[in-house]
Amino acid sequence: MVETLEPLVSKEEISTFHNEGAVRIRGALSQEWLDILAEGFDQAVASPGKFSKSYGPEGAPRYYTDHRLFNRFEPFRRFLFDGPLGGIAAEILGAARVDLYDEHLLIKEPGAPAPTYWHHDMPYFSIEGYDLASIWLALDPTREHTGALKFAKGSHKWGKLYQPIKIGENKPVDSFNRDDLIATVPDIDNNPDKYPTVLLETDPGDIVIFHGLTLHSSSGNSSEDTTRRALSLRMAGDDILWKNRSDAPLIFDQTLNDGEPLRMISNECPQVWPQTS
Repeated sequence: MVETLEPLVSKEEISTFHNEGAVRIRGALSQEWLDILAEGFDQAVASPGKFSKSYGPEGAPRYYTDHRLFNRFEPFRRFLFDGPLGGIAAEILGAARVDLYDEHLLIKEPGAPAPTYWHHDMPYFSIEGYDLASIWLALDPTREHTGALKFAKGSHKWGKLYQPIKIGENKPVDSFNRDDLIATVPDIDNNPDKYPTVLLETDPGDIVIFHGLTLHSSSGNSSEDTTRRALSLRMAGDDILWKNRSDAPLIFDQTLNDGEPLRMISNECPQVWPQTS
C-alpha cells in the first residue's frame, strides 16, 4: 500500500502565491526548528563568512548579511536537509525536484536605519527560468517598523526585470548593464491605487514565500529592543538553469556553463527535495 502524505501547503495558499506573488503560512515551523535555527544564527554571527557584509552608516546599528551557511554550520545543515521547507517549496512550485540556489542571512539590529528598497531577486542571480521561490522566515516577531516584508501584488506577472539596487541605498548597481533590465522600479509607495501592496507581518514559526520576480521591500528596524533575525532560502524548481552573468554578486566558489542544471555543483546548490537522508 502506497503511503499518502498530507500536503504541507493548502490549495488556497498555493493559489495566493501564484496570483499575488507572495503568501504567508502561519505556524509552518515548530519550536524545535526555531531553537535549532537560533543556535545557527549565533554561530554565524560569531564566525562571519567571506560573503558577509554590513550596511548602514559607520557606528550605527548594523544591517548584517551572510551567505553559504549550510556547509559551515551544522544547525543550518540540519534545517535545510531535514526540515520541511524543501517539501513546501516543491508543493508551491509544483516541482518534482528542488535545489537550493542561495541561503541569505539578514539581521537588522534595533535602530538599524538601512531599509531594503523595492527590488526583485531574480536579476541578481546567475540563473534563468521562472520557477524560483524565496522562503523567508524570522526568529523574531516582525512588524512594519522592525522590517516585515511588503510586496507589490502580482508584480511577478508584469513581465519586467528591474535594475538591481544597492542594499541600503535607493541607487542602481552601476555594474548591471544587461539589455533586458528596465532602469528603475516604479514609485510603488506613492501610487497605491496603481500598485496595490500587502504587508506580511510574521510571528516566530511563520514563513513567507514569494516568487523570484515579486517586487518587495522592508523598512529599517526602528525598534529599541527587537533584533530582526531573518533567513531567506532561494529554492529553484524544475526549469531553473545556470546563466553566467558577469555582473551578478559572487556568492559561489564554482560556476557552470550556460544551460547546465544547478545539481552539477551540488556541494553548493544541493538538492533539498525529494529529501535524500
